[in-house]
Amino acid sequence: MKKSLIALTLAALPVAAMADVTLYGQIKAGVEVSRTKANFGSANEVKSATATEIADFGSRIGFKGHEHLGNNLNAIWQLEQNTSIAGTNSGWGTRESFIGLEGGFGKVRAGRLNSIVKDSTDSIDPWESSDANAHVLSLGAMKRVDERLTAVRYDTPVFGGFSASAQFAPRDNQNPNDRYAHEVATGETYFGGLNYENSGFFGRYAGGYRKHVLANDLTDGSTRALNKDGQVHRLILGYDANNLMVSVAGQFAKNWDTVDSYYNAISGGVATSAASAASAAIGEAGVEATEVAGTAAYRFGNVTPRVSYAHGFKAKVSNGAAKGTKLDASKYNQVIIGADYDFSKRTTALVSAGWMKAGQGDNKVESAAGLVGLRHKF
Repeated sequence: MKKSLIALTLAALPVAAMADVTLYGQIKAGVEVSRTKANFGSANEVKSATATEIADFGSRIGFKGHEHLGNNLNAIWQLEQNTSIAGTNSGWGTRESFIGLEGGFGKVRAGRLNSIVKDSTDSIDPWESSDANAHVLSLGAMKRVDERLTAVRYDTPVFGGFSASAQFAPRDNQNPNDRYAHEVATGETYFGGLNYENSGFFGRYAGGYRKHVLANDLTDGSTRALNKDGQVHRLILGYDANNLMVSVAGQFAKNWDTVDSYYNAISGGVATSAASAASAAIGEAGVEATEVAGTAAYRFGNVTPRVSYAHGFKAKVSNGAAKGTKLDASKYNQVIIGADYDFSKRTTALVSAGWMKAGQGDNKVESAAGLVGLRHKF
């Protein structure tokens, strides 16, 4: 009798209220072990102890839904946030969160959105890791240009395997402290992307252009401007079908970050330009960097082994008095190996190990890390 009453009560609720909202997420964490060795001359050596810690790999929870408006038009929304098992996250809408419309014309959204460049990363970097070891256990150096920002974005429908995207972040969202005075250069940002998929083969281009890159987007939090337009371009080609995934990527960035922030990205925060014998003025200048990476994986039953390799060519200063200066400590090589084991469609065991070396001789940082973890999707 009680079960019948419950069923009748649920049936009486508005259908839209029950069917519109989807709860989803991922819980993923494990044990990470890492070690770093750096040499910036005989008087400035760093050799870390071995760090062992329980780490969160980007756990999240989200709510999403849609409402059919008629004439092949839907209202869509999503609210997603980080939920570290270490209890270090707080707030709502900390991940991709938006509201928009979707129909035969494509999809338009506004809110806190992944950049088109960031969305392309999934095609080359399938690895899990904590933020602290992202430069070793994932392609963290290349992903330094990835970001999530308040913007409006349009995605076209797929036509013959082709689709495109465009995105715009206004200046006053990029630099809200200056939204009324407009004393600082704009900082508005544009992204564009073009995708193609056919029979498992795919190609993706993603690019970004930022007017007058702001220093507070990069390193020191001030309101002055780098006064240079920044650009980033990423091209990915690959194949993902029949249990095989292979992808290669090339990336070029100029004035998107500073020398200091580039060194921080390739060393996991150990190195800055000052530590690697460059002056502070050079450290605050823009950097021009070219990188390549490749990933291969093959699924054997429940097991998917994979390997990635990334290489950063020697970067150079892209503006200021030292423009054109090559940075000796900026060249890097990285290797990651690992495997996933699927207990079910939702639960997967993870194991991986990574090694990365940036620079050489008296200016180098060498890092190694490994992890064992578990991921559950719901």
